[in-house]
Amino acid sequence: MSTFKAALSVCGLSQADAAEFLQVALPTIKSWCSDSNPKAPPLGVWKQLASLFEQIQDAADGAADIMDLEGIDPRSFNNLEADLVGDPLPIAGAMEAAGAMALLMAVADFG
Repeated sequence: MSTFKAALSVCGLSQADAAEFLQVALPTIKSWCSDSNPKAPPLGVWKQLASLFEQIQDAADGAADIMDLEGIDPRSFNNLEADLVGDPLPIAGAMEAAGAMALLMAVADFG
C-alpha cells in the first residue's frame, strides 16, 4: 500500500472523498495511490491531509474526554462519529475516523 493511500485511510477518506476534499481529479488520486507510481503528491496535498488529520485528532480528543466523563455506551461501538463544535469535519469518513480514534483512546484510558 502506498503511503498516500494509507494516509487517506487514516483520515477516513475513500479515493472519491479525497478527490472531492483535495479538489483533484479522481484519476490523479488513483495514480497517487498506486504502488507503481514514482510520482508523489505535491507538498500542498500533504499539508491539506495533515490539517485534516489534526482536525480529526481534535475531534477524537474531545469525544474521548466526553466518554471518560460520561462512560462508554457499548451500543455505540459500531456507529460512533465525532466532530468539532463550531468547525465541522468536511467529510463523513473523517467523522467516522475521529469516532474510532475516540473510542480507542477512551478504551485505552479505561484500562
